[in-house]
Amino acid sequence: STKYRTEKIYPTATGEKEENVKKNRYKDILPFDHSRVKLTLKTPSQDSDYINANFIKGVYGPKAYVATQGPLANTVIDFWRMIWEYNVVIIVMACREFEMGREDEQARTDYFIRTLLLEFQNESRRLYQFHYVNWPDHDVPSSFDSILDMISLMRKYQEHEDVPICIHCSAGCGRTGAICAIDYTWNLLKAGKIPEEFNVFNLIQEMRTQRHS
Repeated sequence: STKYRTEKIYPTATGEKEENVKKNRYKDILPFDHSRVKLTLKTPSQDSDYINANFIKGVYGPKAYVATQGPLANTVIDFWRMIWEYNVVIIVMACREFEMGREDEQARTDYFIRTLLLEFQNESRRLYQFHYVNWPDHDVPSSFDSILDMISLMRKYQEHEDVPICIHCSAGCGRTGAICAIDYTWNLLKAGKIPEEFNVFNLIQEMRTQRHS
């Protein structure tokens, strides 16, 4: 991934544009142009097609996941535009709202499921947020069992495989990428479709060609 960043094998020209720089949480985590999510849904004040997000390939197609950064104050509307436009039903949040707390400030449960009602132009949709709260940045989750439990439930709530699952943490790469990889591998196992040459390292390498990490 460092090579992709330093040698710019995959351009990030759109994220580098002056009008888009302020929409990036981290200046070194920009979406690759070839896989970036484009917004076409228009609102009175939000007409840009840019959001710091990429499509990630999964078992069910090339746009199985949307990997994105945590929304900023000035990108919240863009985030919901994306959710609506791509008919997202499942949002996985793999970070806390604030991550400056002490190490011993651990939640009593590893994840929460929230039901959200999204309304736009006289239409309403029900969405589900899976919020994993005990996975510190640059660290490992408190319990691998709870990660698998959450992903299993996530799949039960996901009725249509042609709709992407939106996954984000702070930057939209580390924890986000791990969840994509776990879900991808688990789906292969459940379907009995794991190729003989499959290995996790190659899977991660392929995902890193779709979004910075």
